[in-house]
Amino acid sequence: MPTGEFYTLITGGSSGIGKALAMECASRKMNLIIVALPGLELEQTANEIRNTYKVKVRCLEMDLTNREAPLLVYKWCEQLGYTVNMLINNAGLAGTAIFDESSLLYSDSRIQLNIRALVLLCRVFLPDMKKLPKAYILNTGSMSAFYNIPYKSLYSASKAFVVSFTRSLKEELKGSTVSISVVCPNGVHTNKGTKARIESHGYKGKMVELPPDAVAKIAIDGLLKGKTMIIPGAINKIIHLTGKLIPFKLKQYFLLKEFRKEVNTV
Repeated sequence: MPTGEFYTLITGGSSGIGKALAMECASRKMNLIIVALPGLELEQTANEIRNTYKVKVRCLEMDLTNREAPLLVYKWCEQLGYTVNMLINNAGLAGTAIFDESSLLYSDSRIQLNIRALVLLCRVFLPDMKKLPKAYILNTGSMSAFYNIPYKSLYSASKAFVVSFTRSLKEELKGSTVSISVVCPNGVHTNKGTKARIESHGYKGKMVELPPDAVAKIAIDGLLKGKTMIIPGAINKIIHLTGKLIPFKLKQYFLLKEFRKEVNTV
């Protein structure tokens, strides 16, 4: 039951888009729970947000690829009396690889984090959220969700799952107090790996790139307005629409040619 003090829970909230989402929510005077891998970044981010925005920030070090992690996160919140009225499933693993040359861990970690953890966090928190006057869930997808991308086969498929799952659950939640959205950014410079992958596409990568803080603002604005799918950036909206018109074989030819460039950055 509500404690009178609400929290926004953000996974992967210590860096990249997750940190930008945490900053954006804190700027709107939301108290935060940041769940991220152990490390100095987590506490540094929490202190930066506390000092800048004067909101409460709780930290939980957790590897969400562990099977028990989603339930442990929920029980930790329950035991400490934190009422989560906004759940942001941001944690995820990207990457580029030749599928049959990649390690089993490469595939398994992306399935566990991008799909399993996201689904189970929705499952454990949703019953309590439906008891609140208003609650929100934001899942982080990707523009990759709309394409069958060679060398990013698992990543693009995992994000397609996130989009499908979110849109399906949106229908189930009609008539409830919970609104769910998915944000699908394109290139976002969050670390050395993403920078190298974006730059491998030359001017095309630069055209679609957005800074994390811009993505975060668009995402939270869209979430609070009840939008189902949020695509940051005008050019990305155009790409999404025109992508539906290009013949499949032609589209796959260009995707193969374009994303082969990323393999050389690994």
